[in-house]
Amino acid sequence: MADPAYNGGGLIGFDETTTGGNTNSGNNSSTPNPPKSPPPPIPTPPKQSNPPQPKPQKTILDELSSVSKPITPSKKTTSKNIREELDDGEILKQVVGDFEEKGSIRLSGEYPQNYVDIPKYDLSKINVIDDDEVNFDFILCLKDGADSIPKLFSTKLFYDTLISEYNKNQPFGVNDIIEEKNIVVIDIKPIKEKVENLRTKELLIKLGSTSDGEQYVEVIRNLFVHSNYQTDGENGLKANPTYTDIELLRYISWVVSKPAKNYNERLLDVSELGEFTKYKLLADDDEPSNQIDNESDEDGNPADPSPLYPPIGRKGLDDLDIAFYNDERYSWNEQEQKWEPINDNGGGGSGGNFNGPGRD
Repeated sequence: MADPAYNGGGLIGFDETTTGGNTNSGNNSSTPNPPKSPPPPIPTPPKQSNPPQPKPQKTILDELSSVSKPITPSKKTTSKNIREELDDGEILKQVVGDFEEKGSIRLSGEYPQNYVDIPKYDLSKINVIDDDEVNFDFILCLKDGADSIPKLFSTKLFYDTLISEYNKNQPFGVNDIIEEKNIVVIDIKPIKEKVENLRTKELLIKLGSTSDGEQYVEVIRNLFVHSNYQTDGENGLKANPTYTDIELLRYISWVVSKPAKNYNERLLDVSELGEFTKYKLLADDDEPSNQIDNESDEDGNPADPSPLYPPIGRKGLDDLDIAFYNDERYSWNEQEQKWEPINDNGGGGSGGNFNGPGRD
């Protein structure tokens, strides 16, 4: 007998929905087993069209082209050179530097796209001084009046340090040093005017009378001002002043240096502050030479006709008055009423009534 065929889990020819169950004669069970029901079919999802993509929102990141952006250096370098000062509510400006932008130095971060460009300035306008007596560590600006063109100075050692910092890609310190606020500015115009005012007084300093005329002080150099006197037939000596920067730079360097421990070494010798000589106004041939008044003794008799108060031939104007004779300096001792030679190596009188630049 052939096996019955299956049809989806049930036997062909049998009604699986009959409540009486399977009437198979081979099954003698009093409780017939119900036939197995097929599983429900899996539903197929409906076919859908592609959903619309969300529209991208614009953000600040879309506007950036890179993580870092180079800084464009300003071309307005004149503002770096101009100093502003407030005077009674008015802003006064003057040019104290002469630096122009010349390229830049790029500083990079940990990643190559992280960098910044720092402006670099031309330092060739600085006058480099290589002198043993000039050793200040700053940029010095000399002005001849507020509206004049600045003259910049630096020592060779300091200038080489600035260039070295640039070469090592370290521009910040250099750019700060040449900033207008850090430049030391000295206006020499008032100094020159003061020297000219002193000149008329210096020419009146009398050193003494001789048989053939009067002797006076001639100031050859007053610090950095050279007199360049020439004989004028009508007015005596006439100055044609010239100026030497190195003498002034040496003096400035001394002023800003650390004071010496020995107080006496904190004063400059007269020979370093200026140069002096003497000139003579000759007496007219028709007039007797100036005579020194002789004094009388206690009895009223004329005193020794020889010149008094040697070697100058007159009293000092006050204590420690200075006078010259045969290129030697003498100081007036008011108490002893006599002239005493000054030992330039060991001290002696100084200052007194002397109006030249040799006063400490």
